Amino acid sequence: MDILLNINTSLYWQIPLGLLLLVLSIFFIWIAFRIGKTLKSVEALLDGNVFNLLKAIEELAVIHRDVSNLASALLRSLDRTVTALNRELPQLLETTKRIAASIRQISDSEIQPTMHNIQEITGAVNQNIAKIDGLVDTVKDASQATIKHAEYYRDQFASSVADTISAWSAIKAGWEVFRGPRQSHRSDSEDKTPTEQNE
Repeated sequence: MDILLNINTSLYWQIPLGLLLLVLSIFFIWIAFRIGKTLKSVEALLDGNVFNLLKAIEELAVIHRDVSNLASALLRSLDRTVTALNRELPQLLETTKRIAASIRQISDSEIQPTMHNIQEITGAVNQNIAKIDGLVDTVKDASQATIKHAEYYRDQFASSVADTISAWSAIKAGWEVFRGPRQSHRSDSEDKTPTEQNE
C-alpha cells in the first residue's frame, strides 16, 4: 500500500514538473529561433540594414516580456497545482484505503464461499462420474458374460444338431445297406419267375 501511495505521490509531482520542462523546452526552442532571427538581423545590420535590426530588437523585447509573463503564469499554475495536490492528497489516500478494504471484504464474503461451493460441486460431479464409470463397467461385464453364455449354448446346440444329423445319416446309410440286398434278392426272384413261366 505504501508503494502505491509513493507511486501516486510521485506522479502528482512528476506531471506538473514534466509540463514545466516541456514549456521550458518550447521556450528555449523559441528563444533559439528568435536568436537565429536576431543573428540574421545583425547580419542585415552589418549589411547596412539598421532599421530591421532595431525592429528585431523591439520584437525580442516583446518576446522577452511575453516569455516572462508566460513563465510567471506557469509558475503560478504550478503553485496552485501543488497546493491543490497537498489539499486533496489525504482524501485521495483515504478513498484508496476504503476501496482496498471493500475489495478485501467482497473477497472474504463473496468470492471465497463461491470458490468453496464450486469445489463441492466439482467433488460431487466427480463422484457421480465415478459411479457412472462403475455402472458402465458392470454392464460391460454382464454383456460379455451373456455373450459367452450365448456362444456356449449355440455351440452345444450346434453340436447336438450335428450329432443328430450324423446319427440320422448313419441310420439312413444302414437302412440303405439293409434294404439293398433284399431288393436285389427280390428283383432276382422276379426275374426268375417270368422265365419259368415261359418254359
